[in-house]
Amino acid sequence: MNGQPISGASVGTTGRGRRRGGVRLQALAAGALLLVLTACGGGDATDGAKGPEGQGAGQQENAASQAVVTILPKDGADSVATSGALKVTAQQGKLTTVTVADSKGTEVEGEIAADGASWQPTAHLSGGTQYKVHAVAKDAEGRESAKDTTFTTLVPKNTFIGHYTPEDGSTVGVGMPVSINFTRGITDPEAVEKAIKVTAVPSVPIEGHWFGNDRLDFRPEQYWAAGTKVTVHLNLDGVEGRPGVYGKQKKTVTFTIGRRQVSTVDAGAKTMKVERDGKIVKTLPITAGAPSTTTYNGQMVISEKYKVTRMNGATVGFGGEYDIKDVPHA
Repeated sequence: MNGQPISGASVGTTGRGRRRGGVRLQALAAGALLLVLTACGGGDATDGAKGPEGQGAGQQENAASQAVVTILPKDGADSVATSGALKVTAQQGKLTTVTVADSKGTEVEGEIAADGASWQPTAHLSGGTQYKVHAVAKDAEGRESAKDTTFTTLVPKNTFIGHYTPEDGSTVGVGMPVSINFTRGITDPEAVEKAIKVTAVPSVPIEGHWFGNDRLDFRPEQYWAAGTKVTVHLNLDGVEGRPGVYGKQKKTVTFTIGRRQVSTVDAGAKTMKVERDGKIVKTLPITAGAPSTTTYNGQMVISEKYKVTRMNGATVGFGGEYDIKDVPHA
């Protein structure tokens, strides 16, 4: 622009005409200023939108996690083994969360490895049960990757249970062990014993001991303390006790230890001293076995009491030495 139209006839000789010209001049000047500002500002905005920092940060935040979660068995699998089949792993990342639960919401205990690369259950699964698995892993940038699957365990054709003593809710003596007799001979005692947990309050170490392949007892090294509360968790459902034979029992049993009463027999002196809560309350005369069939020595537990019972020598390896049908107070 050369300025000629502004100083020409468009500016009137009267005051009114000069005002209109002034307004037009201001408008043109403002338009020119706006044009300059737009040109300057427009260049900056374009550079910011295409700048490497803004574009790269947005892509980094929206990038997918590099962690890959793998769950075995595969989603929808059926007739899955109750032991050894379930495993969760992560590649290019570390597992942070793994939950496995049945349809009732009961979770399966398990552990994530120290390196975060795998998870495995610490106990067996139940038979004929549907499980849902939820696993989450994070990559090196902290981005999460999750996976969910569902599978169902096998339905056992052959099963076993354990008949247990003491009875649920009972009160027993200080020498009473937890005794479990299985309906089938067990060839994997380690798996079966691992599925049974015995705890006590007050706490005391409790060990298991097998008698043959069909009986398992649990007890402390010494007598129970009077008043102890004992809980037995039988988690046998799904345990493969022998090839193709699975437990079908899941039960919790509790019982209480009563007063401390210990009787000591001296076969030579033919006496029995009854000790109750640390005091000798009675000394009784007794009879013992003949020299050819001596009375057993050692610590023994009175685990059953009968008003009347049959005593047959054959049950304790004495053949036909005796067979008494009606023995009172046995």
